[in-house]
Amino acid sequence: MFSDNRYILLIFIVLISSKLVMAGPCEVELKSISKGIHVTVEDCRNIGTFSIGGLYGKDNWEKLTYLYPKPWEGTFLSVKVDDIVYTNSLDSRNKIFLDPYLEKKPTHEDDRISMSWKLPEDIRVEQTFELIGNGSRIKIEITNYGNRGVDIGVRLHLDTMLGENDGAPIYIPGDGLRSNETEYSGSDLNFRYWKAYNTVESPSVISTGILDGQSYPDKVIVACWKKSMYSSWEYKIDPFRSILGDSAVILYYTPGRIEPGETIAIATSYLNGEPILPVSKDIGIGEITPDKRDGIYCPDSLAILKVDVISRKSGNEGQLSLEIKDEDDNLVYKEKGYTGLIGADSSKTIPFRWETPKNISPTSFDVLAILYDTNGNELDRKKTQVVVDHTRCTPPEEEGLNWMLVLIPLFLILFAVFIFIIIQKYSQLGDVEIEKEKDGELVKVTVWNKTKREINDCVIVDRITEGAEVDISTAGVKRKGTELIWYIGTLESDDKAILEYRIKDVEFLPPAVVRWDSGEIVSR
Repeated sequence: MFSDNRYILLIFIVLISSKLVMAGPCEVELKSISKGIHVTVEDCRNIGTFSIGGLYGKDNWEKLTYLYPKPWEGTFLSVKVDDIVYTNSLDSRNKIFLDPYLEKKPTHEDDRISMSWKLPEDIRVEQTFELIGNGSRIKIEITNYGNRGVDIGVRLHLDTMLGENDGAPIYIPGDGLRSNETEYSGSDLNFRYWKAYNTVESPSVISTGILDGQSYPDKVIVACWKKSMYSSWEYKIDPFRSILGDSAVILYYTPGRIEPGETIAIATSYLNGEPILPVSKDIGIGEITPDKRDGIYCPDSLAILKVDVISRKSGNEGQLSLEIKDEDDNLVYKEKGYTGLIGADSSKTIPFRWETPKNISPTSFDVLAILYDTNGNELDRKKTQVVVDHTRCTPPEEEGLNWMLVLIPLFLILFAVFIFIIIQKYSQLGDVEIEKEKDGELVKVTVWNKTKREINDCVIVDRITEGAEVDISTAGVKRKGTELIWYIGTLESDDKAILEYRIKDVEFLPPAVVRWDSGEIVSR
């Protein structure tokens, strides 16, 4: 007979030798061998942070984000409500930690894991991971249960790690392989996916991030994680800073204002991907990227089509030919371009400019890029499609428009606004200020009327953590759930009102707000 300790030790050795992976006590997991994807979600602290792995071969699970198979606080969610940022990673700065507002712990249901938080502004945030073919769909739903509209933003920060390479290079269609920090927004944000590699030369682990067309991001940043990990929302890139020591991808979504009772959703997918360039090729075409994300153009407009050429070895070069044919197979455009010498594990992007036809009914066009070596031998080809459709375009303004009929009312409106601002300025000559301070357990919220007139219907609303132990010193203050409410009434010019209380075992506090008959402000 074994002793209890020796028996436990024997079981531990067997588990280690068989490489059996089991979810820890603080993890909830989704795993599918048929889909080749594994998601683990943190359940104890930094709740909702996660990691993702992919299946390569029969039983070889590889990292697609850092620290897999353990969840990782460096891959995290941020939610911006007006000017307040909440995140589920304690490492980031200038934020309020999401853990105290957890409403529903990560729960495994069928092929998905979901969890939710209820924020002090009566905003519900639900995060869901769902298994799809070769990957996971990450969905964030935000519902406004409050009584006023709020501006909402969502940020997803992915700490990419491919296999054992924590500094995975990132491929952006139309911009090639990125090794330094880069930001994409506006017209530069026209791609539908991005990829990360463990190595560019003969990659064995590849991931693909899909940008959902129904909830397309407003900004994408390729970042150095060692710097971006500290940001909860804004991140300023350094275009000379390398990502090859520790890479990350940040997705920003700013759907705007959501009114009471309204729900918005954003989604993206992260997949166990395939290389753009087959391992058998030393040089080839990566992608054809139109400057319009949907590939739809107006008649008589300029279309810029970028062709990426990727080289695995230094010294490769080639000639590109771009052909465009209409639905009747008529050649409407043909142009050539030279790649020049391309370095090892590098890419060149060749732009082609095409003037779309005038007076044309909605028509699709086939776009074919062909790569030749310097002797004229074909090396690779790739095809895509664009559409010219006048019904998708803004109609031109009618001729003979009398601009004076537009400008005169506009001038009168602007003049009235100017007069109103002047009147307000000289009638008030100052601001209402609010300051919230915390010294140990003591919290002070000070409102100071610095205007030259009294303000009426004044009320202070201070938000606290749910379940917090609070000892209120100021008379007349009422507690309602996660809010302390003080109806001050009238505050004379240059008068102050101070709300004082003590709160235990709370490190981070949301800002306070003061409202009166003609405005409101939030403390910093």
